[in-house]
Amino acid sequence: MKKIGKLSKALLYVMLITGLAVTSCKDDDDDGNNNGKTDPNTVATANLVAHFPFEDTGEDEVSGTMPVQQPGVAYINGQRGKAYQGSEGAFYLYDLPAASKLKTLKAFTVAMWFYGTPALQGVDAVPGILQLNGTSDAVWGNLMLTQDRMAPEVDSLNIKMVFHKEGVTWNNQFVGFSKPEFTENLWLHLAFTYDNATSKYMVYVNGEPLDLDAGITDRWAEPPEASPRPPLGDLVFNNVTQFVIGGWHAKVTGGANDVWMGNFTGQMDELRLYDKGLTAAEVKSLFDAEVTQLD
Repeated sequence: MKKIGKLSKALLYVMLITGLAVTSCKDDDDDGNNNGKTDPNTVATANLVAHFPFEDTGEDEVSGTMPVQQPGVAYINGQRGKAYQGSEGAFYLYDLPAASKLKTLKAFTVAMWFYGTPALQGVDAVPGILQLNGTSDAVWGNLMLTQDRMAPEVDSLNIKMVFHKEGVTWNNQFVGFSKPEFTENLWLHLAFTYDNATSKYMVYVNGEPLDLDAGITDRWAEPPEASPRPPLGDLVFNNVTQFVIGGWHAKVTGGANDVWMGNFTGQMDELRLYDKGLTAAEVKSLFDAEVTQLD
């Protein structure tokens, strides 16, 4: 009986040590992959210049900047925690710090979870989604993301982006179009990129690039009749001081009050801005990481 007792104790000891080892390995694995989740902020971390999670606050978690105005802002359950709920009259207005990298973007990526509602011709105002102010153009500023209005029979959103290069003929780059992939009233992960090295503009929906013709992707500093016709290259912003989410800067600050200027009435979540055009692989990695975080 003593031999059996000693054997049982030895066996129990081995099992205990083995169990501790297995537990230790499991804990290490959990620490490494965060229980199967990937932090989206680990994608192109050095180029991430602003991140708005909208967790019951409008704080930019990269710079710590808080909005100086936020009338009518509300939050709903989003793709990850809370999300921004837009409405008529709701917006964030930010005074950008002197050293803000948003003021000197030469290239960009704007990425977010996006739930867009239709803006109909003859019925709705034009929603302002986000904008960096400045330049002599009070309407479009240096960077603008908005929706154009669409005919009632169109069942996809019409997304427009405008970005600026000071000192060239085509200083405001207007890029807008409707695509079936821009599904209304549905959460989508959107990424809009401009690469200053290639002068190409790209749009991604749920991690996949849209099939766009050269008239959209290729950006030029001068019109077609120019010879030579230089590619757009580095963006050059002018007099950026403020950033708006959910509205038009000119209307928010009283510079204009045109009836066609409206507020974004859909939802946004996990808004990120980068100072480079993310590659297709990086956008896919960002989307994949975001998917691991879905509530």
